[in-house]
Amino acid sequence: MNPVVFERATVRALMTLPGPVLERFAVGLETHSRSHLDSRLRFLLALSGAKPTLNSGTVEQARRNYRDMISLLDVAPVRLPVVVDHQVTVDDGSQILVRRYRPANAPRVAPAILFFHGGGFTVGGVEEYDRLCRYIADRTDAVVLSVDYRLAPEHPAPAGMDDSFTAWRWLLDNTAQLGLDPQRLAVMGDSAGGCMSAVVSQQAKLAGLPQPALQVLIYPTTDGALAHPSVQTLGQGFGLDLPLLTWFRGHFIQDPAVIEDYRVSPLRNPDLAGLPPAIMITATDPLRDEGLEYAEKLRAAGNAVTSLDYPKLVHGFISMGGVIPAARKAINDICDETKQRL
Repeated sequence: MNPVVFERATVRALMTLPGPVLERFAVGLETHSRSHLDSRLRFLLALSGAKPTLNSGTVEQARRNYRDMISLLDVAPVRLPVVVDHQVTVDDGSQILVRRYRPANAPRVAPAILFFHGGGFTVGGVEEYDRLCRYIADRTDAVVLSVDYRLAPEHPAPAGMDDSFTAWRWLLDNTAQLGLDPQRLAVMGDSAGGCMSAVVSQQAKLAGLPQPALQVLIYPTTDGALAHPSVQTLGQGFGLDLPLLTWFRGHFIQDPAVIEDYRVSPLRNPDLAGLPPAIMITATDPLRDEGLEYAEKLRAAGNAVTSLDYPKLVHGFISMGGVIPAARKAINDICDETKQRL
């Protein structure tokens, strides 16, 4: 049997045990106090402590390990009537993949979600997020378009951000052809992808282009400096540790001067007025404080912000819906809130 398939079967079998049993197992294994977290998540984090971290090998090894991790934990695939790959030309003349998912219950002129995956700007891609995007499309009845932006270290900041904005321009230019409602286009992403969703909203305003109708920011990074208090207080024992964050950042930010660029640090933009309504999702996460601060600044600038906070979950929960019921519920909450606002 394929080792990943075997591990997935084993983990999913363990996750069927009662929560109190898993909590007792976790207490015996864990090296950090995580008593406030979901019991199944505690057990999963305790198990993962025995595995190599993404930053323990090469970038290619990290990409393979990230792919395997998502395969282990993610929601089951949903069959959709339309899944089509598009190629979009970016600023260096190369092409990036945008995969379009149209669910069965999408209206003839449908709302759409331009989705940007997480992975520290270094790992992840459309293939890794295929099952999640299918799930989001099916749950929201919206067309989802998943963007395979260029990754660091081969393409450091702000290349990925520029790709995300190019994908937004492409979407605006092709709404009629794709059967989409130009008044109901959202951006959504987790972690690095949450940052890109914020950046697209800001850059559309700066360029005088139509802005998204909604920005869904799932535990986003909003500042390149890694200086917020939660980076230290939650930077060990909760899945996304500070050494891994630093490893990602070292690949993505190869010139420290770009930290001041609003495409890298959207939190630093002093003019946040007139941006789209936002849904800000936070968890027990080293990026928590910069997400909360961005939400506060959006509100102070007069923008509508809905906050969804999941203190019993950690960074990355969006990819854990296959084994953590609390993560699946949070994903459903995010989808349902997005559907309601679109």
